[in-house]
Order: sequence, then C-alpha cells, then structure tokens
Amino acid sequence: MTIEIKDDIPHDIAIGCLLKVIEGGRISNDGRLYCYLTIFETSIGKVAVHTRDYRKSDCFVIYKF
Repeated sequence: MTIEIKDDIPHDIAIGCLLKVIEGGRISNDGRLYCYLTIFETSIGKVAVHTRDYRKSDCFVIYKF
C-alpha cells in the first residue's frame, strides 16, 4: 500500500480519513478499488482521499479539498 499525504495534513487526520475509506470496502471499478474519491469534513477543513489505479498495490493520495 502506498500513501501520499499532501498539504501538510496532520498524520492523525489523514490516516483517520483513510481508514474510513478502507472500512467502506472496494466499491469502485467493479469491486476492485476503494472509492475513487471521498471527501471528509475535518477540523482543518475538507480533506479528500483519492484512490489511484496501480496494479501492484493500493495507492492513496490525501489532500486538502
């Protein structure tokens, strides 16, 4: 699994959002990927978790929205 956290988002917020996406399961691309884009309202504003379609492992980018 690859995780890229941008925009100086605190790790606890980023990982908390990521865990919610993972808990939701693989719902995109016919059940092969986690949700392509999920947006959360957090204490630092809106944070997006974006899933990239890589073949070797799951890849997530977390950034301010």
